[in-house]
Amino acid sequence: MVNGEPRGGLTFRQVVLITAIFVVVTLLVMHSLINGLGSVEGVKGDAKAVTREAPGPADGSEQNGSNGAGEHGAGGYDDLKLGELPPGGKYTTKGSGKFRTVGEPGKSFGEGKKKFTYVVEVETTLKASAYGGDDAFAAMVDATLSNPKSWGGDPRFSFQHVDEKKLKNGEEPDLRIQLTSTETTAKTCGDTYGIETSCNYPAERRVVLNEARWVRGAIPFEGDLGAYRQYMINHEVGHGVGHKAHKPCTRDGGLAPVMMQQTISLNNAEIYKINPEEPFGHDSKTCRANPWVFPYGPKDS
Repeated sequence: MVNGEPRGGLTFRQVVLITAIFVVVTLLVMHSLINGLGSVEGVKGDAKAVTREAPGPADGSEQNGSNGAGEHGAGGYDDLKLGELPPGGKYTTKGSGKFRTVGEPGKSFGEGKKKFTYVVEVETTLKASAYGGDDAFAAMVDATLSNPKSWGGDPRFSFQHVDEKKLKNGEEPDLRIQLTSTETTAKTCGDTYGIETSCNYPAERRVVLNEARWVRGAIPFEGDLGAYRQYMINHEVGHGVGHKAHKPCTRDGGLAPVMMQQTISLNNAEIYKINPEEPFGHDSKTCRANPWVFPYGPKDS
């Protein structure tokens, strides 16, 4: 010690004072952490509490929705009723019953002896520009049917997109693949289920594709519009080429048959609630969404 000061340059009184200040600051910080700054549920004051719409599992793995109706994309699917139209873009309700021919005829595919000619049409009240235009719709039809996973992969069938004006006098295409308003769809297909559906109308050889579904899709496809549009085409054309009956899910967790009513559900028992005449019964099997006739290639049956 030199002149009554400790070697570090601080007096005993200064050391005591610094220690006291440190203790007080420590106590204030602890008090703030416990009572002043926040809680587990959120932050007090004007800031909004952060919440989670769907808590994840404890192990940190991804959480999947049940039966294909869980949270996906924009979410909200859990709040929809069975067969209800998902939220999305605008669609046309008013119909004219008149159609314009769209697309480029000439495409031919498949090797089967049973040949189906078809034209592609859009109802005149529809504004197809919202989903790429008339030609985009026609191109989707052509691309779907020409895929070997579609009906063109069936060795019995072949297809040709034709120009109706060039057909022989009195001859009509085997299929009229049409995009229609909800009003025209209901008039053509009926409204038995009370939900937006598509249909095949064999009396006029019409494959009726509901624009509301083309724009919005269906709950089981969880926002995948591309796959759902392929399903719409393949399912309704399937009726047009002779597959009148619907098919149930046969293997729990497997891919759904394309002739299953996947717009409604992927679960047999749920479909039975809406359509008890179908061969689904109370079977609780649940499949996965599938847009294709032969999902593993044309040899698949």
